[in-house]
Formats: sequence, structure tokens, C-alpha cells
Amino acid sequence: MNNYSITTYCFYFAILGTFTLSVQALPKVNIEHSTNLQGAPRIKVTNETALTLACYIAIDGHKKKFILEPFKASKWYSAASHLYDQTSFSTWCDSLEFHPHYQKYRQ
Repeated sequence: MNNYSITTYCFYFAILGTFTLSVQALPKVNIEHSTNLQGAPRIKVTNETALTLACYIAIDGHKKKFILEPFKASKWYSAASHLYDQTSFSTWCDSLEFHPHYQKYRQ
């Protein structure tokens, strides 16, 4: 290889490195499913990171927003009817640092 081809390869790698998108992972949470005494499904989220998280649990278009402290679990959230199942729930959590408007949901 001559110096021209090495310089060309370095240039292309520098360009690729500049335009490469970085991926940011969501924090690690554990989701538990169960049923309450009436047979309705319920869900609980546990924060397994050292970050304070902004979270929500949604079912049938209704969201319950809350803040989850490091290494803590949320309370159980139940569906209103036994006609729902575990797949009816939607959950989301991310660092509170990126979602400061969640401060008002602190319990």
C-alpha cells in the first residue's frame, strides 16, 4: 500500500466516525406481573439502577406517571377489569435528568 491509499482510508474512517449515530440505552428495570384478589391483572416496576427514573404505566389509554427512586419498586398498579391481561399494560422509564417535568409526580 502506498501513502495515498492509507491517507484515503483514514479520511473515509474519519468521515464515517463523524456521521455515525450514537445509541443511548434505556435504564434497566424489572417488570413484575400478577393478579389482584378480584382476578384483575396488576403490574409493578423495579428500578435496578442508581438513577432516579421518570416512569409511566399505561393501560387502555390511561397513564399513571411517577418517579422511581434508585433500587426501589413502585406500588402495584391494577387494571380496572379482569378482562385485561398482562399484555394490555405499557411501561416506560427513563432518567429523570432528561424529563424534569416529571418532578411534579414525585410521591
